[in-house]
Amino acid sequence: MQTIYQIVEEVCARDFPVLARLSDTQQKKLIDIIYEDVLSGDNPTEIAEHKLYDYIEEFIAKAISLSIDDVVDFYEENTNA
Repeated sequence: MQTIYQIVEEVCARDFPVLARLSDTQQKKLIDIIYEDVLSGDNPTEIAEHKLYDYIEEFIAKAISLSIDDVVDFYEENTNA
């Protein structure tokens, strides 16, 4: 039986191939963060894989959104100088 960490790692690798473009260190950090967050939820040992997929997808979308906001803010600060 797979551990929750292994399932998170598998879902990330299988369903989100864009994560393969991250460095190994970045991938591990992302998986660690998602794993810790899953463990802090209600009944983490009973989470279904499709729920895990939905959570990871939402997590990645939020991370991208924050990154885009940072880039836009940086760009606006440097073009208005």
